[in-house]
Amino acid sequence: MRRKNFLQSLLILAALILLSSNSISESKAIRTPEGNMPLVHWAVVESVDGRMNDILNIGARTLAAFVPNELGTYCLYGGVDIKNQNVMRLLEIYESYEAYRIHSTSEAFQQYRAERLPILKNLKLLEVNAIVLEQKISGVGSIVCMHRYEIDPKSLSEYQKLVVDESIRAVRDDDGVMGIFITAEHDNPNIIHTMEIFKDNSARENYFNSKYFKSLHNKISRMIKTQQDIENLSTKIILSDKGFKYKM
Repeated sequence: MRRKNFLQSLLILAALILLSSNSISESKAIRTPEGNMPLVHWAVVESVDGRMNDILNIGARTLAAFVPNELGTYCLYGGVDIKNQNVMRLLEIYESYEAYRIHSTSEAFQQYRAERLPILKNLKLLEVNAIVLEQKISGVGSIVCMHRYEIDPKSLSEYQKLVVDESIRAVRDDDGVMGIFITAEHDNPNIIHTMEIFKDNSARENYFNSKYFKSLHNKISRMIKTQQDIENLSTKIILSDKGFKYKM
């Protein structure tokens, strides 16, 4: 009887180790093949009134089939602002400037740019440096949250360490947290822009109500001088599997 219980315990322990190992392997940082941070920028696209769906449709028709074949285009994740549905914000991650050049000069992108021009009101590119780019290796997200923080410069180093540690933990351990991306403006490094991708609304609520997020918020709240929260329309983001083939 003792031997049977012992064997059952071993099997349970082995299963727990396997589950733990699988959970950890489901998330990873996005890096270049050399292990460096990739090129990142934000694109803020504004359509003429009521035409954002047309811009999205043009992109789906002209770019959707080509971007997955651009090995250096790691991901283009975005959302349409729920308060101003003429505005879409895109987080674009590329292996290098050369990869971005190939993407932006491609025939497919040139067609997309030409077709959207008559209904494009404004376009802004924001150069940023990545602080953390953590996501599940695969999966689908439907909820995209974005934030803009102004951090007290004296607390910037401490802030970065705290958010990096929690981002890695959250994407690794929380099933519904699909990705967390935190960036700093190139010219104003204390201005932080973030994107969080969640599986669904329940996952978002679970995370923001979790002890981990509350602990993080308590630690960084004194560092935040201003904060802007951006809620987006529900969407469907299929996570890219590029950006993980780097040397450790």
